[in-house]
Amino acid sequence: MAIEPNVLAAVVVDELIRNGVTKFVYCPGSRNGPVGFALVNRAERGDVDLHVRLDERSAAFVALGLARGGGKPAAVVTTSGTAVANLLPAVCEADQGQVPLLVLSANRPPEALGTGASQTVEQFGFFDGQVRYKVQVGSAQQGDEVVSRYARSQVSTAVLACFGGFGRAHGPVQVDLPLVSGKPPSIPDVEGPRGRDRGLPWVAVPPRTASGSRTDIDLARPTVVVAGDGADVHEVPADIPLVAEPTVEVEGRVRIHPWALDYLSPRQVVVLGRPTLHRAVSALLERDDVELFVQSGAVLEGIFAGTHANRISDHYRFDGKSPPEWTKQVWDADRIVRECWEECLDQTADTPTGLHVARRLLAAVRPAHLLWVGASNPIRDVGLVADLPAGVRVYSNRGVAGIDGTIASAIGLALNRPTQAVIAFVGDLTFEHDASSLQFGTLERRPDNLTIVVSNDNGGGIFETLEQGDRKYQGAEFGGAFERIYGTPQQTDIKAICQAYGVRYRNGDDGRWMAGLGARHGMEVIEISTRRSSLRDIHAEVRERMNRAMTTVNGIQHARSAPGDGAQRCTGAGSQAATA
Repeated sequence: MAIEPNVLAAVVVDELIRNGVTKFVYCPGSRNGPVGFALVNRAERGDVDLHVRLDERSAAFVALGLARGGGKPAAVVTTSGTAVANLLPAVCEADQGQVPLLVLSANRPPEALGTGASQTVEQFGFFDGQVRYKVQVGSAQQGDEVVSRYARSQVSTAVLACFGGFGRAHGPVQVDLPLVSGKPPSIPDVEGPRGRDRGLPWVAVPPRTASGSRTDIDLARPTVVVAGDGADVHEVPADIPLVAEPTVEVEGRVRIHPWALDYLSPRQVVVLGRPTLHRAVSALLERDDVELFVQSGAVLEGIFAGTHANRISDHYRFDGKSPPEWTKQVWDADRIVRECWEECLDQTADTPTGLHVARRLLAAVRPAHLLWVGASNPIRDVGLVADLPAGVRVYSNRGVAGIDGTIASAIGLALNRPTQAVIAFVGDLTFEHDASSLQFGTLERRPDNLTIVVSNDNGGGIFETLEQGDRKYQGAEFGGAFERIYGTPQQTDIKAICQAYGVRYRNGDDGRWMAGLGARHGMEVIEISTRRSSLRDIHAEVRERMNRAMTTVNGIQHARSAPGDGAQRCTGAGSQAATA
C-alpha cells in the first residue's frame, strides 16, 4: 500500500526544515492540501514562517524576495496544473539571478497523467533548462519507512542543489510531489517516520572551498574593474577604479560613474558578476584595444561577456598599484560626469522626471534602509544620478531584469527583514503590472515597514532614451506607433488601486514626499507625477556638456557617443558647457 499522503507531506516538510528551509509561501489548492496542513502544524509550533497567497505568480516572487533577503532557500507551494505554470517567471529570475528558490509542486498520481484528468498536465517538465535540479518524490508501494528514506534523501539533495551544492551557483529547484489524494488528515499533528538524529538533514555535503584557476592582474597597466549584479568586490584594492551597479555592495568605496568610461582608455578590464545596465559598459567590453578578464563564477554557470574575454578565471589577484596619472584621469572624468548631471537636473527640476525622483530618493534614504529598485528606468536612474549613501543595501531582480513580480519581491524582502525600513522605487507600468500583489488575506501578516515610491510618467519612459525614441518614430510619418506600442499610457488610478487593497496612499506632487520616508506606519504607496517626454533631451544635454568639458581637462578626449542618446538638448538657463 502506498504511503498515506498526509504522512508523505509531513515527511517532506520536516526534511525541508532540517535543511534550513523555514520560509514558505503557500497557494490554496486541493491536491497540495496535505502539505498545507503540515505547514500549518509546523507554523503553530514556531518551526516555519508561513504566508498564504492566492496568485501563484505573485507568491513565487514573494518567496524570491524572502530568499534574497535571508540568503537561504525559500519555498513556494502550489497545487497541480496551471498553478505550477504560473511560477515560471520567478523561476527564470531565480535561475539567472542565482536566488535559492524551491518550488514544491503537488501533482496528480502517475497513473492519472496522460488521461485528461482535471488539473493534470506534464508539469514536471515546466522548468527544464531553468532549474538547477528537479526530483519527483514518488508514492512507491514499499511501506512508510522505505518511502520516507527515499523522500528525505531526495528532498535533502534538492535543497543542497538549491543552495549551491555540486559545484553550481545558488538557484531554483523543483520538488514535485505526486499525491494519491488531497484529503485532509484525520488528526492535526500528523508525523511520518523519523529522520536523522539531532534534527540533522538526511544528506550533508561539506561546504565548497575556493579553488580553481587564478590569474594575476598587473595594476601597472591602466585597469578598470566592472562589477555587475552578484559581484563580490571585497578583494579588489581600494585604489582601482570600480564601476559597480547599484546592487553591488562596495563597502564604502566610491563608484566610478559608468558614463565616464566613454572618456577613458584602460588597457585592461576585469569583469565580476553580470553587468547589464549601461551601454557604456557594453561598449567598453567590445573594444579591441582592451584586454578583458572575466570571472567565471560557479562551475557550469553562464559566463557574462565570455565571448569577448581574453581570459576566464575563477579568481583574480591584483598586484602593484595604479599609476598616479591614470588614477587622476579617472577621477577627473568621474567628477566632470557627475557635475554635468547635477547641473542639468538642477536646471530641469521644474519638469521632474524619474531621474529627479531617483536623486531626491537617494538623498532621503538613511543607513540601514533597504532599497528595492524596479527594472527598466528606475535602476538605471539610480545608477546615473548620484552615488549610493553608505550603509544602504540595494536589491533588484537583475537575473532576467523583467518588471514582473517587483512589488511581490519587495514584499518578500520586507517580510524577511521586519526590523528594517524597505523602500521600493518603481515606475507606473511596473506597479500596475504587479498591483495584485498588494492583495493580502485577512489572516495574513502585512509588512509594516514597506514604502513603495511610484514615479508615474504615464508609460514606458525607458523607450524615450533608446533607438525607438527617435523623434521620427513619434511623428505623423509613423502614425503614432511609438506611443501605442512603446509609450503605452494606461487608464489606471493608482490611488483607487491602493484603496481597493486597503493600502495607505499619498500623493507626492507637493514635493514633500520625502518627509518620514521609511517610517513604520504600515504599507504605503507614494505616487509622484513625472514626465518622460524630456528624458531624451536631458540625456543628450548631459552628453553634450560632457563632450565639451572633457576636452579641457587632463587631455581627456571624447571617445564615443553613447548608443541611443538623443539629439535634442534640454532647455533652460545656464546651458553653457561645464568647466573643470
